[in-house]
Amino acid sequence: MLKTNNTSASVADAEKDDYPGRAYFVRHGESTSNERNIFAGVLDVALTPYGKLQARRAGMDIQKKGIKFDAVYVSHMIRARETCEIALDVSQALRSPDVPIQIDYRISERSQGIFTKRNKNLVRLALGYESFEEMLHSHNEAPPGGERITQVYSRVAAFYEEQIVPRLQRGENILVVCHEYVLEPLSVYLSGLPPTAYKRLKLPNAKALSREDLVKFRDYESSGVATLRKKTSDLSTMWAIALYAIAFLLGSFVKAVSASDGIPSNLFIAITVSGLAIATFYTYLSIDFKESKGEVSEAVKNLVWLWMLARWGVGLLLIFSGVLYQSPADLYKVLWVLFWMVPPALTSPVLSLLWGGNLYPAAILSRTLSIIAPVALIGTFAVSTLPINVKGLNFFYLILVVGLGIPAVIAQVWRNISPVNSNHHSNEWKFIGVLAVALMNCAIGFQFTPPTLIYDIFFSTNMNRSAACLQQLILAVLIFILIRILAALTSVISRRWLTEAEAQDAYILLTNPNFLLWAALFSGVSTNANPATLQYAIFWAALGFYCIPFVDQILLVNSFSSDLLREALRSSRVTTEDIKKLFLQLDTDGSNALDKDEIIELLGRIEDMTTGERSSEDIRRYVTDYLFATLDSDKNSTVDMQQLEDYVSTYGLVANVNVE
Repeated sequence: MLKTNNTSASVADAEKDDYPGRAYFVRHGESTSNERNIFAGVLDVALTPYGKLQARRAGMDIQKKGIKFDAVYVSHMIRARETCEIALDVSQALRSPDVPIQIDYRISERSQGIFTKRNKNLVRLALGYESFEEMLHSHNEAPPGGERITQVYSRVAAFYEEQIVPRLQRGENILVVCHEYVLEPLSVYLSGLPPTAYKRLKLPNAKALSREDLVKFRDYESSGVATLRKKTSDLSTMWAIALYAIAFLLGSFVKAVSASDGIPSNLFIAITVSGLAIATFYTYLSIDFKESKGEVSEAVKNLVWLWMLARWGVGLLLIFSGVLYQSPADLYKVLWVLFWMVPPALTSPVLSLLWGGNLYPAAILSRTLSIIAPVALIGTFAVSTLPINVKGLNFFYLILVVGLGIPAVIAQVWRNISPVNSNHHSNEWKFIGVLAVALMNCAIGFQFTPPTLIYDIFFSTNMNRSAACLQQLILAVLIFILIRILAALTSVISRRWLTEAEAQDAYILLTNPNFLLWAALFSGVSTNANPATLQYAIFWAALGFYCIPFVDQILLVNSFSSDLLREALRSSRVTTEDIKKLFLQLDTDGSNALDKDEIIELLGRIEDMTTGERSSEDIRRYVTDYLFATLDSDKNSTVDMQQLEDYVSTYGLVANVNVE
């Protein structure tokens, strides 16, 4: 391995201005793990269609530079190889057709250990921000079973010294396609700095950067302003659900203390629509609607649709049977039934990204149901005699068009026109969308809080209002609890048909009715009933809608933390020495090498000691083929002890997670 005390001299020798050779570095295009906000690490995930578009743009960028490559190095992982193949196909940048594309495992992605396949936001919440940053982005720390930045730095520096420097000295041009956590330590090395100088950069996907570009990018992103921006983005995303609840409570508190009449209607609409529009723009910069429809499984689609139809069937029966509504005083009963019938909130994709969902069901189904359900409501109210503000649906369609449709289209157009810059902007500035929703929630809290709330609860002077306050609070609690119990039971029952991520999306869709649509139907309704009844029904529903998800998140994070702890304990059971012992047990002929069948058995024994459950032989054979493609450099169909030890010490125990 390269000695770090020679770093500055090595870099200076490698990149003198009078060397005609040039090296370009490309991080792979967007992968399915990037889109779903999960750690990939050594998980072999493919590019999304958007990632392939980014790879094509990388090829166009290379073509514009007019450079021809004498050598190409790429990580063995699918997302890097796909990016490389597409970019070279577009750019036609090989100096000759005989230039080989060489795979080098030293530029493969950093192992994230037990964090692999887990939602980044949940891991951050489980560990706390400072602990998360220390474990992921400190030079000498790593997730349990994962790889330290110092290890990545050493292997990528060795790769650069052995493969890139000699070619630069000969005047050759080189292309390297690999990963974020490889290029970031490399940028430190190329700056002539030790691994202790490492900082998280958030490199853009599929952008061809020269050595000078990479160093300049590192210098800029390591500055105080850039570091503050990244921290703000991370913290706002991490605490988004709590921030939304606090913003609503703040607006509610100000209204209750000031006893104000509320925000003028037009101003309230402007704030609400603007907040949703900004949040939608940043959310849909991360979602490819053109391709996402095909990513929604029939199982989750059928489950959500059946539940919505069941809710509508029960709701219509109650509304038209005459049992539910007999006088204007009963309108609140209709209100709570309709709370079950409205479609999922348009913010469902945000919860999916933050809570480890599969993203696509939350995005596609919430959008589709938000278009269909209001039309069905118009038809329902047209044949009913209920005193409901049907014109309130105009407000909702304004939200749907201006708050969702237009910004979503703008985001998708920008994604297609500039896939690299739009993606980088989304990652760096998404906290703007979080803050926009927080401002909107503050306005909603102010608008829907009864001005006499404090008096009605603590200093009752009007028994009718106090009774209405208590009655609607009890109903709201029962409704929210019942919704979640049924959704949780549905998740348990459907476990055999849905993945864990899909079950999370189903739960989100079934427990988050579109509050704004629902409130619009009853705002401004004038009946002979106690006006406080509807007023408090809307207030308690708003309080539950904006604050209960924070309770959901606390429970989810507690469960996630327990699971993470169990996984950490399992991963600690096997050390490199344990693997040596298993290796020697299987090396019956004393050749100090294992063939494929023996490696398959070795993986099974490792799983016995870690997870306690063996994966199928097909899966272990797949992983074995993967390992041999990486390690069997002499193509003798065996892997020796040293090769396996080097790999495991670098990438950790990943045998049971490297299959998507």
